[in-house]
Amino acid sequence: MYTLNFPNGNVQTYASLSELQNAARALGGEAKVISSSNKTYAFVPKK
Repeated sequence: MYTLNFPNGNVQTYASLSELQNAARALGGEAKVISSSNKTYAFVPKK
């Protein structure tokens, strides 16, 4: 599972990296890797 952490403290998990990246794009931002070993990413809104 891949974990996407949001600035407001929410956390969402996804079955694949492509799902996570598609969700981040749909929300108007992108996913930046925090820990590749833990499959943890941070949501970064586009300015």
